[in-house]
Amino acid sequence: MKRFIRDLGQKLLLKQHRFPGQISLDGYNTVKTFRQFDDRYTAPLHGFPDAEEYWRLSSAKPHLAQIRIPTLLINALDDPFLGPGSFPYEIARQNPHLFLETPHYGGHVGFVNFRDTDYWSEKRAFRFIQEQQ
Repeated sequence: MKRFIRDLGQKLLLKQHRFPGQISLDGYNTVKTFRQFDDRYTAPLHGFPDAEEYWRLSSAKPHLAQIRIPTLLINALDDPFLGPGSFPYEIARQNPHLFLETPHYGGHVGFVNFRDTDYWSEKRAFRFIQEQQ
């Protein structure tokens, strides 16, 4: 978390130069969590009053039950950004068009195979498309 917040600060520094007057890094060292970051930067910059409202209105989760074409949703269980409540197991069980896969490892949008240049998730998505034909 510490490293990620620090890296986000570096990105904000670049954006501060591109968008003068819209981003202030004063007191950035007090930001320690995603909620604090999103409350202070992400939500207001995108027209939301706070992180909670941003997360609620930007989430795809409420729409998953309405999926009517075969859809593969992959997310690793070791994703550092998502807690156990983030995985829509019950929605996937109830929707025959939603295929949820939660491998133990893969991180956040990872699934890197260091033996070659292909990502496991890309190969899995291609296989899923073939399975649906």
